[in-house]
Amino acid sequence: MGEAADAREAKEARRTFIVPAIKSFDHYDFTRAKISSSLTWLVAKAFGSDSIPAELEDPFYKDQYEQEHLKPPVVSLLLSAELYCRAGSLILRSDAAKPLLGHNGVIQALAQKGLYVTDQERLVTERDLCKTPIQMVRNCVVVALF
Repeated sequence: MGEAADAREAKEARRTFIVPAIKSFDHYDFTRAKISSSLTWLVAKAFGSDSIPAELEDPFYKDQYEQEHLKPPVVSLLLSAELYCRAGSLILRSDAAKPLLGHNGVIQALAQKGLYVTDQERLVTERDLCKTPIQMVRNCVVVALF
């Protein structure tokens, strides 16, 4: 019995957890956190949490100057509306005969559910969601409605 208890304690002692660095309130980037969590959730819904492509697991990368940017595949999927269409078809239970196509399809499907995509009292349009450089505030509004 003593050996089993010792083995269990040794196993528990070897278990380690990676804890992210905790930033002080003054240094916390709320906008980045909102974008990161929104995109992580959207990608998980679009692909399934067990099937997320490796390049989409973290939506950001750092350049040579240590500045963060959205990864090009993430930007491409947002601009093409693929993430919205995949996730929206599952979440909004849209008719299988009429899959969501493009930003307008997603906006219309949300409107049919009584959810209007607005940013500061202004309707968000397909043009807003296709604009480059990408306007993440407007894209986060769409994600929040799912």
